[in-house]
Amino acid sequence: MHNRVRMIAASFLVKHLLIDWRRGEEWFWDTLVDADYGSNAVNWQWSAGTGVDSNMFVRIMAPLTQSPKFDAGNYIRRWVPELANLPGDTVHDPIIRPAGYPARMIEHTVARARALAVHAAMKDG
Repeated sequence: MHNRVRMIAASFLVKHLLIDWRRGEEWFWDTLVDADYGSNAVNWQWSAGTGVDSNMFVRIMAPLTQSPKFDAGNYIRRWVPELANLPGDTVHDPIIRPAGYPARMIEHTVARARALAVHAAMKDG
């Protein structure tokens, strides 16, 4: 799994869905064949803003801007067969979803605002 995809998945789970980073770390550890400490637990802590040398929690990746920015079309077509035949840039955010492809779980702007509100409430204690 490409490291950029790992970071986007971690940011999405922790900041969009507000799920404890340790659940993602555990699933990746048990699922990925290339799991190792440096690429797993430490990167999850970094993404969640909890590690010693971590990313600030308020830095929230926007998955739909990451995809075209890093030219992920061919990567998506290879690893997400439901999207393999979509033309051009529609692969990054298909408006019409192929049969069997899930709807969005949450809108980025809504998730970002919610994560920042939770962060602010935690800081205010």
